[in-house]
Parts: sequence; C-alpha cells; structure tokens
Amino acid sequence: MQNRFTLLTKQIFFLSLLLLLMSCQKEDLAKEQNAQPLNSFSMQLNGRSWQPSQIGEDECMRTYHGAWSEVTQNGVKKPYYTISAYRDSKALATAQSENGLRLQITNVQKTGTYNLTGSYQQSFDSYAVFSVRKPDGTYSRYINKVNKPSFVVEVSEFIPISGSSVTGIKGAFYGTLYNESNSLDSLTFTRGAFTLKKVNWYNFNQCAQ
Repeated sequence: MQNRFTLLTKQIFFLSLLLLLMSCQKEDLAKEQNAQPLNSFSMQLNGRSWQPSQIGEDECMRTYHGAWSEVTQNGVKKPYYTISAYRDSKALATAQSENGLRLQITNVQKTGTYNLTGSYQQSFDSYAVFSVRKPDGTYSRYINKVNKPSFVVEVSEFIPISGSSVTGIKGAFYGTLYNESNSLDSLTFTRGAFTLKKVNWYNFNQCAQ
C-alpha cells in the first residue's frame, strides 16, 4: 500500500512538473512572438545605410514612430501621416538628436505616389525635413524643394488595425533634400522603406503590447 502511495505521489509530481514546463514554454513562445516588431524603418543616406537608434538592449525600442490624423478643408476630410526617425550615439530622440528625419504625407486617399512639395513650416503640408547636428552644436536643416518635386513617397498598402479606426501604412521613399541655408549642399535618400502596423506616436515601442 505504501509503495503504491509513493508511486502515485511520484506520478503526480512528474505530471505537475511536466505541466509547469509546458506552461513556461508557452509563456516563452508568447514573449518571443510579442517581441517581433510590427513596425520597420530603413533607408540609405548618400549611399550608406541609415537606421534609427536602438534604446538599450530591447529590440522593440527603436527611435522612430508614426501617427495618423486628418484635417477637414472645405468640407473634405484629408487623412495625413507623419513619420519621424532619429539616430543618435546616445539614442536621443528629440530635436537635439545628431540626425532626425520627418516625413509628412497629406491627403492620403489611396495607394500611389505622393510628391512632397510643401513646407515644414506649414502644419498640413506634405514635406520632408532632415536635421544634422554639427560638431559645434549648431544644426543644418535639409528640406524638399517647394512646388517642385524633389522627394517622393510611394504608399503601397493600408493596413487595418484591429479595434481601431486608425489605419496602418506601408511604403517607400526617395529623393534629394537641400540645405536650407545653401542650396548647393544636398543629401540623397534612396531605398527608404517603412511599415507601420501600429501607431506609436507617443513612444518608440515597435512591438505588440
């Protein structure tokens, strides 16, 4: 009788241990799945790869984000997207970063090509602006040409977001931006690509939460 009791106790122990291990494996798998970024951003600047900074050791924390909104003009609703990306040796993601890019695409009604020919000084224009912090602490600002195509965004897909009226976006960009103070100084952007499956305007977490 005692041997049976001991055997039963061992079986219960090993079964409990097995269930615990399976539970831990499921939790680890869920964590791995959640850690896969939903968003992405990359580009080449003057032929060299440019990536937003990573914050600490967390692969989900990258210094870029996107937002969606809309403005009504003359009774017509015009959706627009704003994308910002930063690169800095200390992962600083503000106007004081070493590099910062901001793209705004307005009146995005369908997939296709959008020329950014507005001004960053106007709230609801389509524009591109890239800032560079110089060694003396001052900044150079590179902008698109106004009313003349020099920078293009190609919107290839709208991505539904479950439980939200906000729509994610996927696309590419390329073009030339010119020093605001010296038009002979320019930067070339190629192979720009972004996917925003979640809107994260208020943080830099690119993964599911």
